[in-house]
Amino acid sequence: MTSVPNPSLKAGETALRAGQYEDAIAHFQEVCATELDLALVNRARQALVVAYCRCDRAEDAILLCHELVQDPTPESAWATKTLADLIQRYPEANTLGLVPLQPKQKSKRPAAPRNLAPSFSNAVARAETPQDAAPTVFVPGRQWRNAERAKNWKRMKPTQLWRLWLIQLVCAIALFYLVRFSLEWTLRTFNAILDFLPLLRPIQLFYRNTTYFVLISFFILWIASPWLLDWLLTKLYGMERYSVPKLAGEYPEAAKVVQKMTQQKKLPRPQLAILPTRAPVAMTYGTLPRTARIAISQGLLEQLDDSELAVIYAAQIAQIIHWDFSFTSGAIALLQIPFTLYWQISRQGERLSLKIKNDKLKIKNYPLSIIDTLTLWISAILAAIFYTFYWLWRIPLLWMSRRRQYYSDRLAAEYMGNPNAITRALLKIAIGMADNVREQTQTSWLLESFDLLMPVGHRQALAIGSMPDKTPFREVLAWECSNPYRHWLSSINSHPLIGDRIYVLNRYANYWRLSPEIDLPIYVPPARTLKEKFLKLANCYRALPILQSAVLSALFFGLLLRGIFWGLGYLNERVLSQWMSGSGLIWMYNADNDAIARACLLFAFSLSIFIWINGYFPDVRIAPTRNEPRLQDLLSNPEALPPKSQGVLLTGTLIGREGISNWPIQDLMLQTSSGTIKLHFFTKLGPFGNVFWGLQKPLLKLPLAGLERYIPLYPRPISLIGRQVSVTGWFRRGSTPWIDVDTVRVNDKIVVRSGYPVWVMGLAIVAALRAAWLIWNA
Repeated sequence: MTSVPNPSLKAGETALRAGQYEDAIAHFQEVCATELDLALVNRARQALVVAYCRCDRAEDAILLCHELVQDPTPESAWATKTLADLIQRYPEANTLGLVPLQPKQKSKRPAAPRNLAPSFSNAVARAETPQDAAPTVFVPGRQWRNAERAKNWKRMKPTQLWRLWLIQLVCAIALFYLVRFSLEWTLRTFNAILDFLPLLRPIQLFYRNTTYFVLISFFILWIASPWLLDWLLTKLYGMERYSVPKLAGEYPEAAKVVQKMTQQKKLPRPQLAILPTRAPVAMTYGTLPRTARIAISQGLLEQLDDSELAVIYAAQIAQIIHWDFSFTSGAIALLQIPFTLYWQISRQGERLSLKIKNDKLKIKNYPLSIIDTLTLWISAILAAIFYTFYWLWRIPLLWMSRRRQYYSDRLAAEYMGNPNAITRALLKIAIGMADNVREQTQTSWLLESFDLLMPVGHRQALAIGSMPDKTPFREVLAWECSNPYRHWLSSINSHPLIGDRIYVLNRYANYWRLSPEIDLPIYVPPARTLKEKFLKLANCYRALPILQSAVLSALFFGLLLRGIFWGLGYLNERVLSQWMSGSGLIWMYNADNDAIARACLLFAFSLSIFIWINGYFPDVRIAPTRNEPRLQDLLSNPEALPPKSQGVLLTGTLIGREGISNWPIQDLMLQTSSGTIKLHFFTKLGPFGNVFWGLQKPLLKLPLAGLERYIPLYPRPISLIGRQVSVTGWFRRGSTPWIDVDTVRVNDKIVVRSGYPVWVMGLAIVAALRAAWLIWNA
């Protein structure tokens, strides 16, 4: 057996596609011999049968199939059929004289099931001939049902677009006030710093009202958004023009949709463009229909077949018809300002630091290390500030971004009569995005910066799209269909839950009497009656993450507590003061209402965390079922919620961005054999400690006792990217599953320890002290 240095199932499948059968066999044999996951072993054995047949080793293929038949595994049925097929095709290789258990007549080769890599299916078809074809029952990659489309279908009731337009109006107003507030706060904070520093004076222009400036800037960005986004996509991502005739040469149905749909709706034909990236991307932008652009990626063409690409184009044109593309285009142009600054500042800062080291530059008598450190820190702080603005400004757009996907899905399904193709397209896009993250070992800049324009969000695609090919979507989508708090937990998502969207598409299929592509579990609708909503709100502390639950609790109990204080003070002044003098309760009525209200809110926030923190962060005791669990098993529990967490131990490769662009540690993931999952990491100083990680060295030189307990002395987690690590922490099941990291180990040694519980407790203590101060001065 030929040995390979790093055997893996993925490498073997890649070699099999490329026709390197000996290398593929070596990989598959090593996996079968060393892999502990039975599902991966069975998959490797199936692929090994195919590889044997490719290189004229039919006898080995028959022997291996015979072994698979004897094993009581789900693959034994496949092995039985394949063994019969091989014995009929290669009778001379049947040296054992085996008799097929299920003999059947030789038939023509069935069409290869559509999988996530059409190019592989084409390569298999070219490599085989009817006389010496390999077994065709097993095809590497996910197999799809390819449910039918409607041939004659009736129209559905017209949608009420005024709701979508009202949502856009509300989101636009919220975005305006948030941008204005954040801009004014930043300018005034900058002036306060200048006023504090010696020899510097505040800039008086920064004290002026920014209302007109923000309004004019919004209008200019909206008008210029098509050309601004064209320039960004061309300059940074290599976008090129794409013509309808070229599209028609490879995908005739998709080209026909672009032509006929725009003609029927009396719209100018949008400009088509293509991005040279393997990530599946589709987005529409522009201010008016005549300036609309539809950009797709090469990866999308590779992932989807003609009918699936056609429904994606139909969904993009639906956004032009509904006019939601116009506002979204201007909003995306606004978000590109902070995101591009974050990206370029972090990249240029690292380049400048490297140049300083290589050229050994010196400024006067300052040593090289100080210049290099200052360059990195200034770049990192500026990049973190602009990244914060990007995430803050996108919050008002999330509601609209989620709702508009349902409208475009509906119109595309109604126009094409093919809701099942939309289902396949959404899932294939999710798989392609997860594959792109795995290949690049980080989140693509394009996927994150243009997230609101994509059909599927890259965060929600990470776990679902990275599942093994044999994992049924019904299991991993059960939570998204039946958990009663799923919509609350997805309120900060840019896209609706995939399970919810597929459920709606399945309803369209049932309406037209079609079999759905995915059989989903029983759907639990959201609360509708007032009683159901009240019970759901009363139990939200059992469902939401601890900080969100504490905020809601503070709003309710804090205002209630302020009302009680006010009532006691009012009763003391109006009633009890007539019989008793000098009562100490009157201050509750006469005190500063705003200060007391804020104090009550902070006190309720602090008390809520004190009560819930032990249950939210239990001791990390790894149960046998939580020691290296499969990711699909963690996702399949429909009743899982973030507070209901147990410790888990997962081993895999740490991936994410490197350098100062990831100093806030916002892009950290663990790639395991069963999928990829998001990691949340906070130091004991929270996100501030993530950014200012390196300050422990100069601070520890100060005479401050015990400071080393709160300032991290570990290396940054991003320094371990690309290495095999073991992560322990608390698995949280939300709309995007994640792990709150406790420790990161390399070779069974703790290399990095998180401080998330300490950070949350610190927030509670600070809130309590602030509340006491406000009450004392009221």
